[in-house]
Amino acid sequence: MHELTIIKRNGGNYIDSREVADVIGKQHGHLMRDIAGYVKTMQRINQSNFGVVDFFVESSYLDAKGETRPCYLISKMGCELVANKLIGEKGILFTVAYVTRFNELEAAERAELEAAAAAPAPRLGEFNACARLIVRCLRDMGASPEQILRFLTGVYEPLGISVLADDEIMDAPRMYTAKQIAQMLGIYSQSGNPHYQAVACILNENIFISDDHKIVETEDYGSHVGICVRYDDYALHSVKNWLSDYDYPNEIYGFGRTYRVLYKE
Repeated sequence: MHELTIIKRNGGNYIDSREVADVIGKQHGHLMRDIAGYVKTMQRINQSNFGVVDFFVESSYLDAKGETRPCYLISKMGCELVANKLIGEKGILFTVAYVTRFNELEAAERAELEAAAAAPAPRLGEFNACARLIVRCLRDMGASPEQILRFLTGVYEPLGISVLADDEIMDAPRMYTAKQIAQMLGIYSQSGNPHYQAVACILNENIFISDDHKIVETEDYGSHVGICVRYDDYALHSVKNWLSDYDYPNEIYGFGRTYRVLYKE
């Protein structure tokens, strides 16, 4: 028995009219003519194209000369219509072929849906691990706390876990790493990278920013745990004012060393 090839298109399952013509022993041009007649009748009855695409979808292919030729994609209902016009052994064999193939496909799709429904839901720890990685990337890209909190809300809300209410998100303080402050204020090293060491030096050796304006977090870095310090808006503006007061110096001293910096707009 000929095993028909199923084509998936826009969520539907179809068989190419060329393959159908081959199975029923009819020239493709003659089958195209027959289908065009079915479509014309359906359009006349319905006074529209409504329902036609449930049976036949216009398509095309390239022939041996590389020229575009028309064909139809035929759904399961379209195959039924074609089969009903056939008589004798060919009609029976085609009916067996398309019914078997479509039923196999539908059974496989049901099995996939059932397997997906029966699969264990991801554990909370897996969500947390993924969320940490994405949040780290968002922070490195300069995302605001509001954007990060809204992302986390989208992750955890479907699990029934509340992150923060909208008003809490709007009131949440902005926190920045020394690298982000360097990027925002245009403080760069001579190699062209945001000079986070110079910013940390200004904050902790020159301004002596208090603990009220920073938080210290632990973060996983592969096989080890590191420390990440974040500063608030007050700290950001304090660095900006310090630079202005000292006329944007090209050398910043602290931590027992000298940091040479460049400034970019």
